[in-house]
Amino acid sequence: MRRSVLPILAAALLGGCFYADDPLISRRAADFPLAEGRYSHTPYHPDGRPFDRATWTGEIEREGWSYASDEEAFPHQHVRLRELTDGLYAAQRENDGNYLFGLVFTYPGGIVTYHNPSCSDLSESARDRYALSVDMEEGTCLIDRWDVLEAVLLTYLDEQNGAPRVDGVYRRLD
Repeated sequence: MRRSVLPILAAALLGGCFYADDPLISRRAADFPLAEGRYSHTPYHPDGRPFDRATWTGEIEREGWSYASDEEAFPHQHVRLRELTDGLYAAQRENDGNYLFGLVFTYPGGIVTYHNPSCSDLSESARDRYALSVDMEEGTCLIDRWDVLEAVLLTYLDEQNGAPRVDGVYRRLD
């Protein structure tokens, strides 16, 4: 069953994203709001329903300037975070030579939710304001500077009324 879940997770983590050719969250700018420890991960279906069980459980540790796990199939290996506002972070993850960006929300008690924003969900006026063009085949937008990424993510969040859909949850177990 675990193998059938991995393609769904990969699609959820990659679809319609904001990306860069180079890292926009540098080592010096990285923040580490998550306590190291044992976590479970439950992804959500595109319609907003959580999976009926956790699809991954393991130790998450700070490794250098990112988070990592020695456990197999950790969905967010080497993610790097940078605070946008209190409890809200931009997340950066490398994939096939590009850097993908998402939103991470931290809550008391070791609960973390994430959302993978879609460039096509950003209003046309906002894309024009930040000079972003959507790759029509992939549905992605290239961003090449941190200040633009920060502004785009905050605008995106505002356009989602501060509450975008949840794409997954991590819960601290210890």
